[in-house]
Amino acid sequence: MVVRDRLCALPRATKELILFDGSFAQTAIENVGPEPACERRTFRALRQFRAGVARIMPAERSSGLLRVVDHIVCVAGTSGPGTDLWEGIRLECERELSGIRHGKGTVAHALEWEILKLQTRLESRAYGNPIPSIPLFRNRHVHIGALIRLWRRLALETEEWLASQGYDTLLDVGPWGGFNFVLEPDGYTRMPFARLTLAVGALPSTPVHEQGGPLFQHLLPRYQAELQQAGVNFPALWQYQHAKHDASGRLLEVSGTHYLPTHSYERRTFIKVRVSRHCEAVEEIALQDFLLLLERLQFTTDWDVYREQTKDVDARFDLQDFISLNHMVEGVYQRTVAEDRLLHEMKDAFRGTIRARQVLYGYLSQVVKLRWVENLYWALADAALGVRRYQRMVSFDREVCPQIPPRLLIPVRRHLNRYHHHVGGTA
Repeated sequence: MVVRDRLCALPRATKELILFDGSFAQTAIENVGPEPACERRTFRALRQFRAGVARIMPAERSSGLLRVVDHIVCVAGTSGPGTDLWEGIRLECERELSGIRHGKGTVAHALEWEILKLQTRLESRAYGNPIPSIPLFRNRHVHIGALIRLWRRLALETEEWLASQGYDTLLDVGPWGGFNFVLEPDGYTRMPFARLTLAVGALPSTPVHEQGGPLFQHLLPRYQAELQQAGVNFPALWQYQHAKHDASGRLLEVSGTHYLPTHSYERRTFIKVRVSRHCEAVEEIALQDFLLLLERLQFTTDWDVYREQTKDVDARFDLQDFISLNHMVEGVYQRTVAEDRLLHEMKDAFRGTIRARQVLYGYLSQVVKLRWVENLYWALADAALGVRRYQRMVSFDREVCPQIPPRLLIPVRRHLNRYHHHVGGTA
C-alpha cells in the first residue's frame, strides 16, 4: 500500500495529528521506511499543505479546516492523475469562506491556491524517472516537453539529496516566462535557443547563499551533464549573481549563470538557474518581472522619447517579454481578434525580421495603437485586486508584486499546468 493510501486508512484523530502536529508528522515520516522518492515527496507536500492551510484559516473555522483537509488527503490518495482536488469542495468553500478577507482576496482564494500547489506537487512525482524520448535538442532547437521533464526529474533528485542532508524543501521548476510557447507542431522551438533559464520556486528553508550553496552544489553539475549528453557542451563555470534581499538582509533569490562564448549585450546567450525562496511557485517569479514591465509600458506617455532613449535590443526584449506575459495570462485575459492577429505576426517576426529597427518599432506602434498595453493592465489589475477599469490607478510594484494575490496566481497556474502537461506529455 502506498503512503497516500496509508494516510487515508489511518483513524481520523491520528491523521489530524500527522497533518497538524509538526513533531508527530516528522516521526510518522521517519517511520515510513525506505519508500520510493515519489512517496517521500508526497509526505513533504502534505506537510507543507498542512502548514499553508493553518496559516490562512481563521481560528473559528478550525473544525471546518480539519474536515476540508481530511477530504483533500483522501481524494489525493484514491484518485488518479489529473483529478481537480478543488472542484469537489469548491461550492462549499466558496459559500463558507468567500466572505472572509485574507490579504488582497478571500480565504477561499487562499485555500484554493494551497490545494492547487499540493495538486501540482503530487502530480510532478510522475516525472521522477527518465523516459527515453525524442532528443532534447535538434540543431539547437529545444523540445520544450523534454526540457520540462528533465527539469522536473532533476528537481526531484535534488529534493531527495537535500533531504538526506537535513534540508527539507519542495522545488517548483519551469521555464522563466512564456516565450517557450513559440513552438512548431512537433514540440520544438521555432528558433534555436539563445538563453535557457530554469526558474526554481522554493520554500524559505531552501539552502542557498550568495555564492551558491547546497542546492546549486547538487543541481548544477547534474544539469550540466544532462545538457552535455544532449549535445550542448560548456565548461563548469558558473557565476552567482543577481542576489535579492528583504529589508532585514535575508537572501531571497540568487542565480547561477553560465555565459556562452557568443554572449554580448546585443546578443545575450546563457544558461541560467534562477532560485527564489521568496516564491514557492515559478509563476510568481515570472509575474513579478512581467508586471513591472507592464506597469512601465502603461505609464509610458511619450513613445517618441522611449524610442530615442531605449536601445533596440532592450526594446526587443520589452516586446518579447510582453508576448511572454500575454501567453502566461491567457487564463485571465482574452485577447481581441486584432491583438491575437498581431501576436502571431510578431512571433513570426522574431525569427529574424524583428532585428530591423523599422520592423521593431512598427510592431510597437501597432501595440500602442490597439491600446493593448492598457487593456492588459486593467485586466490584470482586476484579476489581482478587483480594481475595475478607470476606478483608480494601480501600482503593481507596490500593491501586487511584493506578494502576488492567489486570485491572480490561480488562473495563471491552471493555464500553465494544462499547457505544460500537453507539451510534457509529448516528450
